[in-house]
Amino acid sequence: MNIKLLRFIDKWAGLPLCFLFTITDKILSFFSFISSKDTDRRAPGKILFIGLAEMGSIVLAYPLIKKARDTYPEAEVFFLTFSRNNPVFGVLDMIPQRNVLSVREESVFLAVLDGLKALFRFRKEKIDTVFDLEFFSRSTSVISYLTGARRRIGFYGYNMDGLYRGGLLTHRIQYNPLLHVSRSFLSLWQAAKSREKSSPDLEERISDEETALPLISPPEDTERIKDRLNLSGITGEDRMILVHPGEGSLSVREWPVENFIFLCRDILADKRNYIVLIGNKGAREKADLICGAVGGKRCLNLTDKTSLTEIFSLFYVSTALVASDCGLVHLASLTPLKKFVLFGPESPKVFGPIDRNSRVIYSALPCSPCLSVFNRRRSSCRNAKCLKMIKPEYLSNLIKDSIRGQK
Repeated sequence: MNIKLLRFIDKWAGLPLCFLFTITDKILSFFSFISSKDTDRRAPGKILFIGLAEMGSIVLAYPLIKKARDTYPEAEVFFLTFSRNNPVFGVLDMIPQRNVLSVREESVFLAVLDGLKALFRFRKEKIDTVFDLEFFSRSTSVISYLTGARRRIGFYGYNMDGLYRGGLLTHRIQYNPLLHVSRSFLSLWQAAKSREKSSPDLEERISDEETALPLISPPEDTERIKDRLNLSGITGEDRMILVHPGEGSLSVREWPVENFIFLCRDILADKRNYIVLIGNKGAREKADLICGAVGGKRCLNLTDKTSLTEIFSLFYVSTALVASDCGLVHLASLTPLKKFVLFGPESPKVFGPIDRNSRVIYSALPCSPCLSVFNRRRSSCRNAKCLKMIKPEYLSNLIKDSIRGQK
């Protein structure tokens, strides 16, 4: 399913379902047949996090999940996500794989089927606390309610128009568009400590230390990746620059292919440098164009040829990563790798990487950002001048200055 279909389903199925279940819940509560709200003060025993779409959001939710696990070490933790994000949990190693439930996206039928299976598991497990990490998704609001959890924490529109997701949350957090996503997620934790939350005010500041991401140890197959690179002529004495050209899911936030071609050619002017293109099958077409235009043995195309774990290993044996805003950038934030991240229609203050080894390149035009949770990441812009005005010569000089002196 593409992003347009997901939006369509969330609007035309999600809206009436949110309304229907909100009315049902109010009627049941009024007659005291059943209350869906938190009626006791016992510590959470079964905690579910829902983050369907974005791999980057899963990484940025790490501080929230860690805080939950540290505060309630006896609690069992679960996660619901799309199947394409499953491998990230193998890298993060924060939730047991048996407790990661995935939803396939190949068709609406498979998505509904997997969703129902997940709900059956959650009801059987008797989930008592749900953190809905999606921003104003009606589908996840309904899923949170149907789990039967007495604590359902998520983002709520309050007086913001057009963001209706029903009254299914017991703990409603006002989304702050000026706050970094990692801090927004941690704000959910503040609300979870109270019995109920139906006002936007919060009482505690969130420190930089709380949002810090850990450095994850290199995977066990890192040596195997080195051997694979050696077969392509890349040794430990060479400098390897990873390039992620974009996968087409949100093309408006991707740098033009011709700019990547210029950049790769300029970097390869130094014989010690190698370019390795990475990404899933969505990036394959762009990667083929780049490699075809650049030519030579020092441009290696590994798109759709590496698992997420293998890409994570590449982060540990590479010199730098160049990419537009995407999930791989946030995954690379768990390593010491230098990153050069291009931002255009989204704000780096909200969605940017939060490690110290990232250099954000952002034109800061007055029309940017034009993508946000308020417009469900839809933009009327078809030109993306905010990205096009970032010259490849400028980025190339930044990279060359940064890696100068490295092996």
